[in-house]
Amino acid sequence: MEQFRYNDENDRSYGAAGMAIGLVVFDGEDMISTISLDRDPGNMVEMTGEFYFAGNPGVSPKAAWNQLLKNYNLSVVMMMANILCRNRVLRVTRVDDKVKKSLHDAVSEEGHNVCSLEDDEIDRLFDKNFNYLDRVFSHRGVQSVAHDFAALLRSRRVLSRAEIVEQLRALNML
Repeated sequence: MEQFRYNDENDRSYGAAGMAIGLVVFDGEDMISTISLDRDPGNMVEMTGEFYFAGNPGVSPKAAWNQLLKNYNLSVVMMMANILCRNRVLRVTRVDDKVKKSLHDAVSEEGHNVCSLEDDEIDRLFDKNFNYLDRVFSHRGVQSVAHDFAALLRSRRVLSRAEIVEQLRALNML
């Protein structure tokens, strides 16, 4: 998807910052392992093994479904937060309708394939998460944290989970 491509390293650092912020805001920071600007764009954020749910016969179907849905939601949040941080914080602009539609299409395809969700369920999840994250990345305090995080990532290249959580601790005070 051309409209999701990174323009340069600065753009990539804001995309990664957005994903990290999104995970923290949605209580998914325990799923982050590392972030690296030197990895392929689709793999900048490395998740822990628990994120990649493979199933377990000892887990009830309901618990397995809930974990699958949680991980799907975190994936959606990362995609949205990446785009929103790059637009709202770096470019100081809104996400245009074409990009939003492409994002919705990607979220829908994943929701159908991974969770067998119906269109109305996907639409509700998309709208709720997108609107919330749009407000998050419009907040001046969050923008300041995103600028600092992106700058640190560009200078250090790789951040561990502990470093990510430490850097994003300021979000708890906003």
